[in-house]
Amino acid sequence: MKGRHPQPSTMTGFTIAEFMVAIAIGMFLITGLIGMYIAGKSSYNTNEVLSRTQENARFATDLLTRFLRLADYRTDNEDDHRQVQATITDSVRGCIAGTNCGVGFPGAADLPSELVGSSHAIHIKYTSPYDGLRDCTGATLGEGADVVATFAVGRANAGDPWTLYCNGQPLVQGVADLQIQYGIRAAGGNMRYTDHTDTGDQPTIAEWPSVIALRLILTVESGDETVTKVAKDEIANRADREYLATVQLRNRLL
Repeated sequence: MKGRHPQPSTMTGFTIAEFMVAIAIGMFLITGLIGMYIAGKSSYNTNEVLSRTQENARFATDLLTRFLRLADYRTDNEDDHRQVQATITDSVRGCIAGTNCGVGFPGAADLPSELVGSSHAIHIKYTSPYDGLRDCTGATLGEGADVVATFAVGRANAGDPWTLYCNGQPLVQGVADLQIQYGIRAAGGNMRYTDHTDTGDQPTIAEWPSVIALRLILTVESGDETVTKVAKDEIANRADREYLATVQLRNRLL
């Protein structure tokens, strides 16, 4: 009896060409997924940085606005029906960090050790309207206390981030520049704004009591930690954002 030989197997597999095509398709899909992840992560980081920047700008603007609105306040002006007293001539005074923030500036002693060379500083003076009011450093004041607040952009040590200071105390980190325009009430009730530059276009001593509004232009660092150290130190090289606010000096509009 003759035996039967087993039939050959009909098993099939992938060819090398098919493997190569499958790998190529897989790499293409993985590359796309990685690209989508990177784009999503970049968008998230951008929104996070913008959110922090806006928060810092809002906090700095609110602080400046709060104390500027107190400028020139005195308890004898509290009742609108009383005769308004003469303004405190040095209640609002400004300077340019690289030009005239020296001995002649009322708040020179309260400036940070290093200032942004072209930024402005502002010196504010008022009296405390009630017990328990806090000044810009957090100290508690009594009613009628004479108060000064000097705001400037600077830093204590080289390499630190630029910061908004008040009376030598750091308040808002990431503020890289402060520019101020002064609204001066001229004869006839007209208004003019000066850029307060180092070319002489700034309020004269006689005009300071007539300053009734200020435009604040804050430059806030983006906070992007991927930039180089040079870009961090050089304001012009950073993708920072500017924020504008206009503040009326209420106690000079009475």
